Amino acid sequence: MENKNLKIATPTVQPKEHTLLMPHEKTGVQVPILVFIFICLAFSFLPLFLTVVNALKTDVQVQTNAFAFPKISLIGEAVAHNFSTAWAAIGKYYFKTILVALVGAIGETIIGALLAYILSFKDFYFKDFVFLLFISVLLVPSIIGYPILVPLVRDTFGLNDNYAGYLIAMIGGSQVMGMFLFKTFFSQQPKSLYESAALDGANDLVILTKITVPLALPIILYYFVGCFSGIYNEYLWASLILNENQTLTNIMYAVVDSGAIKYGSMYAMYLIASVPLIITVAISMKYFKSGEFAAGLKL
Repeated sequence: MENKNLKIATPTVQPKEHTLLMPHEKTGVQVPILVFIFICLAFSFLPLFLTVVNALKTDVQVQTNAFAFPKISLIGEAVAHNFSTAWAAIGKYYFKTILVALVGAIGETIIGALLAYILSFKDFYFKDFVFLLFISVLLVPSIIGYPILVPLVRDTFGLNDNYAGYLIAMIGGSQVMGMFLFKTFFSQQPKSLYESAALDGANDLVILTKITVPLALPIILYYFVGCFSGIYNEYLWASLILNENQTLTNIMYAVVDSGAIKYGSMYAMYLIASVPLIITVAISMKYFKSGEFAAGLKL
């Protein structure tokens, strides 16, 4: 006869001890962490804070105390003078530089994506060797190539003081990083999607534009923003290859160095120049905040 009162012993599961810092736990540890974080944030935002504040002040106020807040009664006069003077100094080159940076960033992104697609999904002789050759370029500092690039672009190609010559070197030097970055993510995409698409008759262009790029869009956008910022802020290469057709960074340096504008207008000029970068980052932030970017980073 079975014992109906027999109980089956079940192992007791002990709850895990919390290892994360919770709001109500370990205050003595959280306080130093928060202090450290706020100090880092303060150093990060201090240049932006000073730029905005001093753009709203007159030259006399900036010279007197650059860390002081502007006088409310003088803000309107200071803003009108500072921003109009700043725009008069750089407005001629403002939209040119934005267009050049956009063209260069698009070119770097497209070439990098094409190279990554070929090296990820196509088989050809010496494929691994070619990939290693591309990677070896990353080991060489770009400035070492300037003694060759400058006469090559300026004299051999005849592209001195030309935006085409400026972009050829920028795109050619950045495509390897894009290829390496994109190849890492393309290689993680499900191979079954490509096999199914090939069986359905999709060619390489359809596969690249309909499957590969959409799946890797967050990281592609991330790279595009970085390329745009790099070309927009470039100084050294532009100063070597461009004379009259300068970019915004070189013009700002020349204007400040010549003393053509004073302190308040100088800070206003920096704010105007930062607008395209703020816009590009703001547009792409929805991918960075969403799970799409996190999924793109998962390897």
